[in-house]
Amino acid sequence: MKDLIFISHAVPQDDYLAVWLSSKLSLMGYNVWVDKEDLRSGSAFWNDIEVNMRDKSIRFIALVSYSYIEKSRNKNTGVFSEVTLAKSLSKKIENYIIPLKVDDCSYDDFPINILPLDTIDFSKNWGSGLKKLLKEFEIQNIPKNNSASNVLTLWHDYQDIRGEVLKQEEFYGSNWFVSSLPETISIYKFTGEPKSIYAEIPFPVIRNGDYYLGFFDDSSLYLRTEFKETIAVEEFLADDVCVLNNGDKILDTEPKFTSLMNKSIYNHFYHNEDFRAYPISNKKRVIYPIHTGSSSGFVSFFRNGRKGRRKLKGNKPVNWSFGLSFVFQLYPFPHFIANHHILSSDEDGFFDIDKQLEYRRSIPSEWFNRHWFERILAFMALASGSIENQEIIIN
Repeated sequence: MKDLIFISHAVPQDDYLAVWLSSKLSLMGYNVWVDKEDLRSGSAFWNDIEVNMRDKSIRFIALVSYSYIEKSRNKNTGVFSEVTLAKSLSKKIENYIIPLKVDDCSYDDFPINILPLDTIDFSKNWGSGLKKLLKEFEIQNIPKNNSASNVLTLWHDYQDIRGEVLKQEEFYGSNWFVSSLPETISIYKFTGEPKSIYAEIPFPVIRNGDYYLGFFDDSSLYLRTEFKETIAVEEFLADDVCVLNNGDKILDTEPKFTSLMNKSIYNHFYHNEDFRAYPISNKKRVIYPIHTGSSSGFVSFFRNGRKGRRKLKGNKPVNWSFGLSFVFQLYPFPHFIANHHILSSDEDGFFDIDKQLEYRRSIPSEWFNRHWFERILAFMALASGSIENQEIIIN
């Protein structure tokens, strides 16, 4: 039974797309043939191509580009021979030819043998084009072979990549930082107006009606405490509703606890003289260093047992600082997600949003993922006071 997908393309102009498409289709289980070495240039090899097309192929995929169109008009090229043979085979196999438009070439210039056929557009996005092609294969019941190809090996062969698989440990970094949790959470009810009560509490706090939730002790406050209950955090989070000793209820315990943890991480930085907060929205703040311990702006850190250093502050082309915002999550384990930012300014202060975005793109234009990640590690090392301690602890 015929099951071969024959990919016809201009060599070498469209090699990369041809190999990419071949690898993707092979990964999906289709039997694919593509000529990257331009076997068509030698008559001795044309027989192999003709056999593949005549005896094995069920579909002929033409990657139509400017180069493909030009070669299809030259009788001495493989593209011309393939298109001519494909037209002949299409009389016996329904929907045999599927053209893919892969650049800005005009439909009017398509090879005459495939001109009237429906075309799938790959010129704007290969991914969306591939989805449409796979859908056509499903509709037309194109068979798949049962033996899955080693697509990585296929890709390496086509790209002339010489190497071998090495068995070794690899280090995968993350912007998730494990956080310890407070042992208890306290629920208070104070005498006074809500606004004035908030002004008297210098600690992270969440309001729930007449009650205030936090990790602080009320003994240092100039407030009259009408009610106080201290609950183990594990017990507080055991259910969506926490019933107090007086019968009142605290609803949505997890969202409130999460919000309180988010406030607590920022409170930690507010009390650290080496950092400041920059508001980027009503609720989000970016923490950035004002001191790094060195005039050069470099901070040391450890990654996978190796010491490194990254710059967190600079003055070219303008003053800039590397900063982080944080989001707390309870699952799959308690952790803070550290999201990176670049803040830029001059002697008059921080720039407006548009100018911030401009320098947000230009300053790190040559940074790779590794550069961003290692700056996160350097930031956390500076915040913890140790290049080895990068666990977040909330008290």
